[in-house]
Amino acid sequence: MKKTANEQQGMVGILTMRSLKKNRGRNLVAVLAVIMTTMMFTTLFTLTQSLGKTMTEMYLHQSGTSAHATCKEITDDQIEKIAAHPDVKKIGRSIVVGVAENQSIAGRQVEIRYASEQYARDDFAYPSVGRMPQNSGEIALDTLTLQRLGGDCELGEQVTLMWKKDYKSDEMTESTFTLCGFWEGNLSTYASMAWVSEEFALQACGGAEKPQDGQFCGMRMTGISFSDTKNIEEKTAKVLSDCGLNELEFNMNLAYSDEVQKSILTENLSMYGGMALVFIAGYLIIFNIFQISVASDIQFYGKLKTLGMTKRQLRRMILGQGCLVSLAGIPAGLLLGYLLGIRLFPILVSSPEMDVLVSANPIIFIGSALFALATVLSSCLLPARAAGKVSPVEALRYTDRDGGSKRKSRKSENGASLFGMAWANLWRNRKRTVLVVGSLTLGMVLMSFFYAKNASFDMEKYLIEYAAADFQIDDATNERVSGYDPASPTIDISLIGDISKLEGLEETGRLYSREISMPVSQQACENFKTFYTEETLEDFASFDPTFSEWKKKYDEMLSGGEAVHTVYGADGLILEAAVDKQYVAAGEYDAEKFAGGEYVLAIGPSAEGEELLPTYSVGEKLQIEGREFTVMAVLLPLSPMVKGTRAVFDIPLVIPADTFTQLWQESNLRKFYFNVADSQTKSASELLKEYQQTKAAGMNIVSRKSIEEQYEAETRSSAVTGYAISVVIALVGILNFVNSMVTAIISRKKEFAMIQSVGMTKRQLRRLLTFEGLYYAGMTLAVSYVLSVVVVGVLVRALVADGYSTFRFTLLPLIGCTPFLLALAVLIPYICFKNLEKQSVVERLRMAD
Repeated sequence: MKKTANEQQGMVGILTMRSLKKNRGRNLVAVLAVIMTTMMFTTLFTLTQSLGKTMTEMYLHQSGTSAHATCKEITDDQIEKIAAHPDVKKIGRSIVVGVAENQSIAGRQVEIRYASEQYARDDFAYPSVGRMPQNSGEIALDTLTLQRLGGDCELGEQVTLMWKKDYKSDEMTESTFTLCGFWEGNLSTYASMAWVSEEFALQACGGAEKPQDGQFCGMRMTGISFSDTKNIEEKTAKVLSDCGLNELEFNMNLAYSDEVQKSILTENLSMYGGMALVFIAGYLIIFNIFQISVASDIQFYGKLKTLGMTKRQLRRMILGQGCLVSLAGIPAGLLLGYLLGIRLFPILVSSPEMDVLVSANPIIFIGSALFALATVLSSCLLPARAAGKVSPVEALRYTDRDGGSKRKSRKSENGASLFGMAWANLWRNRKRTVLVVGSLTLGMVLMSFFYAKNASFDMEKYLIEYAAADFQIDDATNERVSGYDPASPTIDISLIGDISKLEGLEETGRLYSREISMPVSQQACENFKTFYTEETLEDFASFDPTFSEWKKKYDEMLSGGEAVHTVYGADGLILEAAVDKQYVAAGEYDAEKFAGGEYVLAIGPSAEGEELLPTYSVGEKLQIEGREFTVMAVLLPLSPMVKGTRAVFDIPLVIPADTFTQLWQESNLRKFYFNVADSQTKSASELLKEYQQTKAAGMNIVSRKSIEEQYEAETRSSAVTGYAISVVIALVGILNFVNSMVTAIISRKKEFAMIQSVGMTKRQLRRLLTFEGLYYAGMTLAVSYVLSVVVVGVLVRALVADGYSTFRFTLLPLIGCTPFLLALAVLIPYICFKNLEKQSVVERLRMAD
């Protein structure tokens, strides 16, 4: 009686389950492979989502707000109009009072403001303890500011702030408040907030809605948020247009910009590459397992076809096995992968600028499960198709040979050699041989690539951009938004004296600076015009939020022939670093002539390859404080020298430190640099930290060691990911090698019994299998060395041509893996042979055809 379609499907399901139960050991290996694949997918998904979330949060903190767009110099009526627009979901309001000028918080901008609750929440500055100020004498601060002020984090504490009502005057206003709330401070934000009541803010600015020119007190600001982060710029423009406020300027939050999203994507590229390689790795191992399954059960499938099972039903049966294996392995892989991701992410992303935020987005689990299932099903397709195509007769005659391969008669005058037999056996199944060699080679080449790329990094090139010495100390006002103060006493004579007494002190360097307004030569103006073409200015405007102010000062220079100059006084190691050949863009530096005090160095922007930079030309003469100087050379900027607060538009110059102190005798050091012997690094660090904690809380300390540690923390993620992927691929190759050897032996049990029955000894058979393993290893190593030479010599060389790298050719990982792979090539066949010996020759000869 003919069975119905449903009954036939039911029989296929029963056969699928019974086939799985029959081969528990093999299926356990398949489940473990699925768990491993799913675990890797889930871990990478977790790392990718968490890194994206953490970086977005970091950029939001750096921009200072989570609001989608902000407007400043706005009136209360305009804020109300915007708030009433239907597209605006949230709006916050703030009134600027001033910036705290207390000496104890120098170096950290603390803005005194009134803020609505929404504005405070958007600025990550809503009190976690206490509340927002309501009365005139109340204030809310972050813990960083409270600690700098020397107060305790206790409600009711008295806090005194010094601030200027008039920024054009030196007169300070002293205000004492009662602490009504505080929250955890975050150094990654551009400034700390000191929230005061609206009543205090209005009294401070005299009720004015817009500050006078050059002032801040009374400036209104607002933060606007929409229902989502899509097309923020267009939405904000539409809101302002609908409200009749087209003339109002706004700034889109850069954390939501395309550039930031691209940077997040770039950071995650290694993860996405990892996912692609995990797919390949999972495919290779699961495909090999199911191929072994089909090869081992080929006679069973042939008998099923004899009984009437169709190709489609056979394929469905094998795909059904894949689905059941997935059902068993995917949930465990998701759990283990997420737990691994939770543990790995804080280790991989250990930057002080980032608060580690592990994502629990459902996409992690849905995406990982789908990727894992797709990997399993795609791995089953070819074995399922092979099982469906086999005929009953072919199944009974199966001898582990490629279906399309033809037998060739091999004759030898001296008889068959074990070497020749091993080589011939290797190519009986070309697909499997290529698969094994390919997967092993891929792991080896990837490991060589990642190692050579990381080994080419030049720490000295990187460090010179951030630290010109073992230690650098900055004045507390070096990066103050309101400007650097040359009279600031942060780096005093006593500290310099203590440093000079350090054992192992090698070199020192001083840096002073002063901003002065000076006439600009006609030649310099022409250099600016030549450099800043319309295209250059448009590009500048696209990424720099201060461009409008910069352009205003730039135009004033061209029309009035005068501009702000930042004059640096430098000597010692910082001057030597600044005039290194790689930084000299024009002219030639002569140390002896420069020390004479009659020459000046001009600094242009970071524009390597440009013949003419926007500054003075070599040989020009200029007057500084009534003293004539000649431009000796034009330099590219050295970050450890020029980093810090400067005028939005300025022309930087360098003169000798001694000449500087002759011109401005009342100036204090802006920065001080020194090198010490390696053995004295700890004592130097302790000296600086003690001084910072007891006398100059705002003093910034930069050390080479801390920058090295920061770099290692920032790059640990990509390095570990790269090596992990290489190791996983290599392990997959080894597993495929093991599977292939096992398959070859299982499918040739009877064949081995036959050749043993006609005279081959156990020792010869063991050597035959060992030679097969060594051939696998030999081919893998030969291909790996050739490809690694190409990949490292061409691809890595091209990738590290720019930036902080110096190409170093190395194949060290491959050399290290060579003896390990050769050992495996001997060990695995030996273990397989020991397993084969458990059955006697007679038992293997009696195996049913």
